[in-house]
Amino acid sequence: MSNIVRMKPKQITKVESEIPNKASDIKEQFLSKKFRTSKSYSTKSLYQVAVNRLEDFARIKYNLDLSQVVDTILTKKLDPLNLLDEFYSFLSEYKHHKTSKVLSSGSIKTYLVIAKEFLNTNGVKIYNEDVRQRLRLPRQQDIYEEGLTKDVINRVIRSSSLKLATVILIACSSSMRIGEIVQLKLSDIDFSTDPITIQIRKETTKTRATRFTHLTNEATRSLKDYLEKTFQWKEGQKDDRFIFIQTHEEKITKYKKEINGPKTQYARKGLIKKYIATLENDMKTKTQEEIYAKEVSSCKTSFEEMLSHVVESIPDLAVKIKDNNRNQIHFHAFRSWFKTQVTDAHQSDFAESLMGHKSLKTLYYRQNHDKRQKVYRGIEYALTISDTEAIEKNLSQIQDSELELRELVKEMRQEHKEEMNTLRNWVTQVISGYKPA
Repeated sequence: MSNIVRMKPKQITKVESEIPNKASDIKEQFLSKKFRTSKSYSTKSLYQVAVNRLEDFARIKYNLDLSQVVDTILTKKLDPLNLLDEFYSFLSEYKHHKTSKVLSSGSIKTYLVIAKEFLNTNGVKIYNEDVRQRLRLPRQQDIYEEGLTKDVINRVIRSSSLKLATVILIACSSSMRIGEIVQLKLSDIDFSTDPITIQIRKETTKTRATRFTHLTNEATRSLKDYLEKTFQWKEGQKDDRFIFIQTHEEKITKYKKEINGPKTQYARKGLIKKYIATLENDMKTKTQEEIYAKEVSSCKTSFEEMLSHVVESIPDLAVKIKDNNRNQIHFHAFRSWFKTQVTDAHQSDFAESLMGHKSLKTLYYRQNHDKRQKVYRGIEYALTISDTEAIEKNLSQIQDSELELRELVKEMRQEHKEEMNTLRNWVTQVISGYKPA
């Protein structure tokens, strides 16, 4: 780094680009590479936002585009560490043009890491040790979130559509992430087991590892109701269709049917035409992987917006977390609730296993299907939201205890009868053998 000429922004001369669209080319190449490795449209979107921030900063500070920034650094007219330092200051002072919200320390750190990765990808060598010495990156803030209760979750479910209520119940009873739930297929669910078993395919998980989980009877009933209403599904039916995702083809078919409907308003028809044009353009210009990733992201965002709308419609539940202004009730909070409930039921390792967490504690934690189902049945009461389920469980336990007591009393009566017969025989023998003097 000592060989790099450090110059003030005003001293930097604009580098002419040999190819007019070189800046957009290197940005698209970087984002495409990130999508190939992550297989996540959300990850690509995050990287795109970060690179756009870097691009805005370069134009404001140096009057350069991204390709010119790279060329300027490679010709040693700009120190990359100085650039990152200035970018850090830019992000710290950044405010959203509509909401005036500032970036969190976590977002700033993420954008800096992505900016460094972008420069490294384009031949600018920046070493972590140099970054640590020059920049003091913001520490990730620990955000306190109040735990949810069954009563709160129950109120949200009662105000939700069948579709959203089903997804909430699946999240609470299975520990699945929202991104895993939206990618569920009918073929992933085994309705023949008790409780029903879900195989979470490795390509849909955050850890890229297959795992299994279960649903409570309560969640199972809601899922079956949704399937019957939406797909006219019959139990035992074999199908590989997605349960929640709508493909581009399905959306186009739905929109074309709506646009030709007699009750569709003129303004709505204009919007539908734009939606159809966007979907058709995706099918022409994007790969199948990119289209699928966009479908997943769209479905996930749709559920998050639906949940946010329901929560904000209930005034005393529309509480924001002070540290990040996020709703206290969100999909990841349901996953946290699952962990808390199962841990309180003294099955912490079991919770970690179903959630897919990797740690030394769970490295050798293995269960077969029968054992996992048995343990889940034992903690199902803790994951059941409605009070009626808990009452039914208590009633069942009381009935089982009553049967055990009946059997015990029956055995005691039999033992008492046998003892009385033995005593009677002994008394008879004693009397018959007695001879008076």
